[in-house]
Amino acid sequence: MEGLLRNTGLISILLVVLYSIKKLYDVADMRKAGVQGCYENKDIYKAARKFAQGAPEDEVREILSGSYELDGRQIGQTMLLALASRQDRDGGYAAFLKAVNQVLGEDRYYV
Repeated sequence: MEGLLRNTGLISILLVVLYSIKKLYDVADMRKAGVQGCYENKDIYKAARKFAQGAPEDEVREILSGSYELDGRQIGQTMLLALASRQDRDGGYAAFLKAVNQVLGEDRYYV
């Protein structure tokens, strides 16, 4: 019985150590990704708010041009995809973010 309790304790300690190591690697990966710019860009959300408030297309394009993620062609594609939804209840906010995700090819921005 004593051997069983000792082995269970050792396995528990080992699992806690392994879990801690995994968490440390996760934090290191998140920091590295943050330095590389893999997270959301606040300019995209700002442009989506302006778009939903009915700002002119040129103003939204200007905000998007400051984004490091989108080039001129991608900005044009985003605007084409989002303009059809400008009459939605939310002013096209959700559709704008979906258009950005579609142009980028990954779901990075959420409503």
